[in-house]
Formats: sequence, structure tokens, C-alpha cells
Amino acid sequence: METLLDELRLDPREDDKSLFSGQQGCGETTELHRLIEALKSDHVPVYVSVEEELNLADVHYTDLLVILGLKVFKEAEKKDIPVDSQKLQNLHFWYEKKILERVEKQQCQTDTSVNVNLALFTIGSRLAKESPFRQHVRAQTEANLSDLLERLNDLLTDFRKQFGRRILIVVDGLDKIYDLDQAAGLFLNGANALISPACRVIYTLPYPLFYRDDFQQVRQQFHRNFLLPNVKTRQSDGTPYEAGRKMLKELILKRMEEKLITPEALDILVDASGGLLRELLRLARGAVTSACHRNNARITCEDVQCAFQEIQNSFRRILKVEDYQHLWRVYETKRLDEVPSLAGNRLLRNMSVLEYNGETWWDLHPAVRALLEKTPAGSGGGITRG
Repeated sequence: METLLDELRLDPREDDKSLFSGQQGCGETTELHRLIEALKSDHVPVYVSVEEELNLADVHYTDLLVILGLKVFKEAEKKDIPVDSQKLQNLHFWYEKKILERVEKQQCQTDTSVNVNLALFTIGSRLAKESPFRQHVRAQTEANLSDLLERLNDLLTDFRKQFGRRILIVVDGLDKIYDLDQAAGLFLNGANALISPACRVIYTLPYPLFYRDDFQQVRQQFHRNFLLPNVKTRQSDGTPYEAGRKMLKELILKRMEEKLITPEALDILVDASGGLLRELLRLARGAVTSACHRNNARITCEDVQCAFQEIQNSFRRILKVEDYQHLWRVYETKRLDEVPSLAGNRLLRNMSVLEYNGETWWDLHPAVRALLEKTPAGSGGGITRG
């Protein structure tokens, strides 16, 4: 993250846009909050959680812009430093006239200051829950997009001027959109609009999009693309990577007393995680459950193995016979370019294959590697190496 922080601090632009991604479970949200904390001395951060504001099964770029506008409006309204009331009202007026429906407008006529705000602040909830309302909002926003952007940018410019700091909007949660075609369409169709807000914006996105040919043109429209790497527990040649192992152990020991786990069990826990923070914590919880079930005073190697077996079982259920041929290839070469793109995307998406940084290389999730090593080359339904 220091690389990204340096880039953001040294870049003099006030409206640069970044794409931010990583494999599920690598700690993106945690790192984004750390980034916000590190930058807030010279930025006004606005955090947007798409999971809380929208329906991840149906997200359109107009939905994002509507939510971004609302978040900026709320932030500008609550800050002690005053902004131009007319510019604030202009954006407010756009939502009232274009987005609110007839019944809501009639209700708002009794008390504009209270009822309009109340109606505006329920837009996000309605976008998430009501499909007909989403279609209404999209139609209105697409037809009046330039007007929305003009009013939003007027407010952003004044907000930045009055506050004396750059505005940074962080849009988190888009990486959790499971339908890659939907996620790709969001950026392919909406890239020009998404880079239009007159402030700095960081958009998260699903990690496998970086492996799609049709997404390369989108990447070129954004100022920077940042992939958060998984934590290495070993080098590509299999030798231990002590810096990564030390960090993962420290993370666990911030959550439990060291006396509650044997050193050997802690080593296995780190190895079994593959460097994924979410997997590390999942394994730790499973090991705690096992230890409690056995009435153990400490987590032992057997407890960690019990939790690891559950993760192996989850992979065993989703992997197909043909997947093993591709997994052998990655296992042997530590490369992904010899795997067909559709198969590679699937294995990246379901976490069977993990990417590591340095001179970029790939390896199998430890649970998948354990399954593969139980499946000798040339056996098991025609599975072959190479």
C-alpha cells in the first residue's frame, strides 16, 4: 500500500481516478480504511459501501453516480465549513425533480426542508430493494446525466475550495459482484461517466476482470490500476518467506493470547491460509471450535488440520475433473498463461489459484494443492499432467 499512498500523495491532480482490486479475502476493505486514515490530513474522504447502498446482483453505472452525488451532498451538508448554499441546493433540486416520484413530491410540498431530505436519504435503500424504482432512476439519470454531473461537479469544486483539501471518494464493494459480465458491463458502458466527477475517486472491482481481454480498454481510461497482493508465506521455489509468515502470525496473535496455540499449530495455520487474511481467520475460528469440542486447553496441530479438512472439502465439491489438468499446470510452472482464459478466470474466481507479487507468479490454494497431491498424475478420471 505504500506504493499507492506515494502515488496519491505525489500526484498533483485533483480529479484522478483509480481502480483497486485484489483476490477475495486478501484484506481490501481493511487496507482501504488504512489508506483513508493515512490521507485524511490533506484530503476530505467520502466512503461509499456499495454493499450497503445498492443491490450487488444488479448494479448500473447510473446507480453509482446517483449514490455518489447523495454521499457528497450529505458530506457537504454536515461539514462545519460552509459551502455555496446555491450549489448545494442545485444538486438537491436535481434529485427532487428527476428522481423523486410524483407521490413523494406531493408529500414533500408540506415541509420541503424535512420531507425532501427524508425522501432523498431513502433513495439508496429503494435502489437496493425495488427493481421498478431502479429502472425509473436509471432512465431519468441517463436522460439527464450531463445535468447531474454539472451540478455535482459545481458542488465538488466549491467543497474543495472551501475546505482547502482534495476530495477523495472511495467506492468499496464492487469487487464482490459475482457476475463478471455484469461487472465488466458496469465499467465498459459507464467508464466515461465514472471518470467524470471532479474529485479523486478509487473504484474497487472484481479481480478477474484484469484477465479479460475486453477490459483492457477500460483500464487505459483510468489513471492507475492497483492490485493488492496476497501475503506470501513462501517464495515461488517453495522456500519460506519469513516476512509474510511473521506478519500473519502477528495478525493472529493480536486476536488471541499466544499461550492458546502451540507454535507448531501456528505454523500450520499460516501455511494453510495461503496468505489470504480471510482464510487465515476462517481457519483460526475452525481450529478454536475443534479445540473447544475436544476440551483442549490449547489449539493443537490436530485442531488446525480439522479446520483445514473442512476447507479441502469445500474445494472438493466445486472442482471438476477437467480443472485438475489446469491445476497441475499451475502447480508445476507457477504460471497461468498456459491455462485457457475461461478456465483460468474460474480458478482465480473460486480461489483455487492465488496470485503473488514480486515477479508475478501463481500458486494453488494450499487446500487445493493437498487435494492435487492426493490425485497422482495419470489417475482419477483421465487426469494428466501437462
